Amino acid sequence: MKTRNKIVAVLVLVIYFTINLFPVYWILVTSLKTNEEVYTPKPVFIPKNPTFDNYVSIYTTRPYMQYTWNTIAIAVGATAACILFGSIAAYGFSRFKFSGNRVLRYIFLASRVFPPISLITPLFMIVGWIGLYNTITAQIIVNTYMWLPFFIWINISFFDSIPKELDQAAQIDGCTRMQSFFRVALPLSIPGIAASSIIAFLGTWNEFLYNLILAPTKNAKNLSVGASDFIADMFVSWNEMSAGAIIACIPAFLFVIFFQKYIVTGLTSGAVKG
Repeated sequence: MKTRNKIVAVLVLVIYFTINLFPVYWILVTSLKTNEEVYTPKPVFIPKNPTFDNYVSIYTTRPYMQYTWNTIAIAVGATAACILFGSIAAYGFSRFKFSGNRVLRYIFLASRVFPPISLITPLFMIVGWIGLYNTITAQIIVNTYMWLPFFIWINISFFDSIPKELDQAAQIDGCTRMQSFFRVALPLSIPGIAASSIIAFLGTWNEFLYNLILAPTKNAKNLSVGASDFIADMFVSWNEMSAGAIIACIPAFLFVIFFQKYIVTGLTSGAVKG
């Protein structure tokens, strides 16, 4: 009975991963195909003449390097802003029991209840008023707005798990409130900050909607929107688009591989203590 159950479980997992990973495999092999293999009537599952010309082409014929640097700047900037403002805000919500503490928490959470598409018009108008349209700064501000509530909620749970007596002991030794935060609470909350930072980084890296509306040119366009450059009126360059998609997926794979334990720890703590 146990052997049969194991066989069934393995078969279910194989089917599940085959269905989920096949699109990734198809994108990878398409990025290595020539135009003849892409547009042939019969699908080619294994390229006969794999080539890296598509990867070279997207960087030599299009401003894809600019898109890459834009994406890095936006993702790093938004993540850094979330760490700076979110960790301090989460610490304040956790340590100071002031009137309206819980109400403000839910106000932050409510800001993410609205569908992103419903905020396009007000954000477009605000960005235009302050003169930041089609800039990386505007993208950093918008993505910080999108991920800061999540960052705060995750890290409140981590600061709640740190005994307040440690802060008090540091203050008795001569630390100010901010010094106790940076020297005691912040180092102990690194798993939560790392988990929420990784998720915020990946979410910003893959952001499409706001970048499409607020960054029409290469000055602030990211990789997700840059993939639309391969769609023309009469054809779609599937192999070049796939090469761009593989490049855009590299950070996600690296983060999942090297920081998986932080993601699991952060989400588990937030779910149990939030």
